[in-house]
Amino acid sequence: MISYFNMYQIKHYSILIITLLTAYYIQAQKIKVACIGDSVTFGLGIEDRNHNAYPAQLQELLGSTSYQVSNFGHSGATLFKQGHKPYWNTESYKKSLEFTPDIVIIHLGLNDQGNNNWPQHKEEFVTDYLELITIYKNLPSKPQVMICKMTPTFSGHHWFEEGMRESFLEIQHNIEHIAKTAHVALINLHEPLYRFPEYFPDNLHPTKEGTAIIAQKIYSAITGDYGGLKLPILYGEQMVLQRNKTINFNGTANYNDTITVEFNKQIKHTTAQFDGTWDIPFNAMKAGDPYPLKIYTKDSSIFINKVYIGEVWLASGQSNMAFKVSQTEHASNVLKDSLNDDVFIFSMNGKALSDKQFTPTELGHCNAGDYFQNTGWQSATKEHLGNFSAVAYAFAYNLQKQLQIPIGIICNAVGGSPTQSWVSRETMEQTHETIDLLNDTHLNPMVDTWVSQRIHKNLNGITKAIKARHPYQPTFLFDAGIRPLTNYPINGVIWYQGESNAEHVQLHSKLFNRLVSDWRHHWNLPELPFYYVQLSSINRPTWGIFRNSQRQLMEIPYTGMAVTLDVGHPTNVHPNKKWVVGTRLSYIALAKTYNINRPYSGPLFDYININNSKLEVHFTFSEGLKTNDGNPVRDIQIAGKDKRFVEAKAQIRNNVLIVWSEKIKDPRFVKYACSPYSQGNLVNQHDLPASTFTTINNE
Repeated sequence: MISYFNMYQIKHYSILIITLLTAYYIQAQKIKVACIGDSVTFGLGIEDRNHNAYPAQLQELLGSTSYQVSNFGHSGATLFKQGHKPYWNTESYKKSLEFTPDIVIIHLGLNDQGNNNWPQHKEEFVTDYLELITIYKNLPSKPQVMICKMTPTFSGHHWFEEGMRESFLEIQHNIEHIAKTAHVALINLHEPLYRFPEYFPDNLHPTKEGTAIIAQKIYSAITGDYGGLKLPILYGEQMVLQRNKTINFNGTANYNDTITVEFNKQIKHTTAQFDGTWDIPFNAMKAGDPYPLKIYTKDSSIFINKVYIGEVWLASGQSNMAFKVSQTEHASNVLKDSLNDDVFIFSMNGKALSDKQFTPTELGHCNAGDYFQNTGWQSATKEHLGNFSAVAYAFAYNLQKQLQIPIGIICNAVGGSPTQSWVSRETMEQTHETIDLLNDTHLNPMVDTWVSQRIHKNLNGITKAIKARHPYQPTFLFDAGIRPLTNYPINGVIWYQGESNAEHVQLHSKLFNRLVSDWRHHWNLPELPFYYVQLSSINRPTWGIFRNSQRQLMEIPYTGMAVTLDVGHPTNVHPNKKWVVGTRLSYIALAKTYNINRPYSGPLFDYININNSKLEVHFTFSEGLKTNDGNPVRDIQIAGKDKRFVEAKAQIRNNVLIVWSEKIKDPRFVKYACSPYSQGNLVNQHDLPASTFTTINNE
């Protein structure tokens, strides 16, 4: 007989065997994911990498029930077989093959970009990568292989300007080619990480915050889960779409979902791409009354009752553009008599902006994904308008009155912001000067004193635990406030900025040129109108020279400048006559963008003739040249060859300004309204003021 004890043992062991077999079966049924790569995959430099390297975070996202993720990263490894440390020769590579994965994620190339690898072996990159893909594809498990565009290498890396910048781009291009050739999926890890340099303390290796983004991107690539149907930030009730341009409705959805768009009696469909993106083009439309918009998938739908077709403009810059309607001169009259039901406003307001040390909460907002708080589209009612940009609204109001169509105006101006914070990293990383500006961030002598001091005060006491960068630092506001808008068609930009760059006149001119070309590139509109405000008058040393440099920037095609020296204030950097400024900008747009025959510029210096001891100054837009108060011309000087200027007398004759001084027998140079706070009074018949100018270059 079998004893009770033996019966118990048999039952116990049977349960144990069944449990083990079940566990083995479950384990065998798990989808095995092999993460192949270098130090970024390995998790070099990350605190507690076993939990924070991207494969570990990917495991958390996928869950342990159905997936088994293994980290086969090897620090320093190259894709090159002949590189300084080939991945092919590592123990990690051998173990990845033995793992017999179902999915293979490859992220290699970062170590191949160095001068110790790329110049000698660049021709072997494609061949070696294709061979690696083939080896994994031919494993008994026949895995799905996905390859990754590399995570960023930022310009602070010591090899960046020694060839790495160019080799990085070549490798990225090759990886795109390899994905197509090998018919494997491509995961773009460069975007959005490129917008978060604060997550790369050594310019190459991400923190756990950066690896969380990597894990999320790869999770979505594996599962197709991109969080369902989502639309860009500018979509919403009372949105205005640009007339007479192709309308590209776009957004994200789960991979392979069918997206349907119903708009203006048309119905169109598309399928979400592998990366979750989708877009559906509609033919250009004329301006018209609001239409309903419905966008939906099988699982969700978004309905917008009123979408207008009209003109869309972006208003950007610093505090004088952000200056509120409620603060402007005659605000009560504007908020009573200048409301307009066909103007729609959209505000993007910075969450951290103060003259004190930032709180931990404010620092938490200092990243490209969370800095701006958006109001959504609003009608120009008294309730909404008081907190909106006075310059932007005056501009939009005058456009609407003339064009008689809906106008949408977006404002994302940030008080105190310098030009470089609005320029993309792609552009800033092209020259040594701007790379220095990017990476030498502590009291950089190329940064205006006030800006450096404010950054230092706001970030004082920041700990390593908080990953943040300041809104005034280079590229931040482009990453946070411009890049998210570039898929939304606009017809032009109005810009009021320069106060935070006025100490560095020549540098500003370079940065402004780059800013304009940069935005045109990202909107893919090489002729995008860019109309800007010349700084007003104030008793600050460089402002006269700066205004002259802004005048010279009109050499950039498809730009225009509104002169405001006559509405400045000797001590207040925020003069309140903002309706005048916005109106002058609207005159430029109406004339140059909409080809409406109307005056839009005051006298602009053209050339001089020397007539014995007098200078004859010629202008464009000089019809009816006069002074605005009937008094003699003020703030006008001339100089001889020694360039020593003296006050001059002036007479207006047939729209030409005749200038002389008894102290200068042989005059050669003239300047007007170059005093920091100028009371220059020269205007044309339309009472539009003449710009500051000097005939000495670069002064």
